[in-house]
Amino acid sequence: MGTVKLKRIAELKKRGIEISFGVDDPYQVREAERVFGEYDVRVPVLIEIEVGENRSGIIEEEDFISLINCIKSCKNVEFKGLFSHDGNSYKAEDLRELMEISEYAQKRTLRFAELAKELGAPCETVSYGATPTFMNNVKILKGITELRPGTYILMDCGQGAAIGTLERCAATVLATVISKPTKERTILDVGAKGLTMQERRIGITAVEGKGTILECPEVHIDSVFDEHAIINNADFSAKVKVGDKVRIIPVHICPVSNLYDKAYLISGDEVICEMDIAARGKLK
Repeated sequence: MGTVKLKRIAELKKRGIEISFGVDDPYQVREAERVFGEYDVRVPVLIEIEVGENRSGIIEEEDFISLINCIKSCKNVEFKGLFSHDGNSYKAEDLRELMEISEYAQKRTLRFAELAKELGAPCETVSYGATPTFMNNVKILKGITELRPGTYILMDCGQGAAIGTLERCAATVLATVISKPTKERTILDVGAKGLTMQERRIGITAVEGKGTILECPEVHIDSVFDEHAIINNADFSAKVKVGDKVRIIPVHICPVSNLYDKAYLISGDEVICEMDIAARGKLK
């Protein structure tokens, strides 16, 4: 996490903003206690529970107990609850496996919530979720207090694959046809710097290519360079001419959102609002 980020959190708290953040190691808590003590603020934390994604988060109960005790010993860090993210649901083979992943993730999260209560640290928040499980109407178990299906706000090709339709995809990247060097190859003026290099090749979110053309959903971007997207499709090439504009549904919208300074709300073909992307580049 680092001192710079902890200081930013402390400054936000000083301004009266309600904020909390995740931890999974006593070192993070001790550093937060040190920095928040300098600012004389008290900030809540949530412990992340690993539920199958094999990313960050607590795995062993003994480590959880140590972390709870560390937080309880602090003056400037307070325990708020738990959170988990079943991001492994993106690779589920089918709905049956998706449901199994969701049930396991919730039960494991709730087990740690019960353990926290036994340790004298009841959870105000028990937060769970990823978009593929939420969008497929999984059963939410009693005791879960918050859902975090972040991608559902805008959706993308991967999420569209998970629910069987692209109709809920709200975000596209506008691109221009800039070259047609062969009867099959079409070049667009957006590449890795506007779409990312990400792909989804396995599981329930699997989708072809590095982006799908909204106007021709059977057409996918085959490859990208820094500033060029390559489509190898003779039928598509025959439909468009140099100068035409097309809209691309990204494979994964989350990193794409951080590549632009502005977003535009449209109704039909009319731009009705221009918005600054406030979080753009705020990675320090």
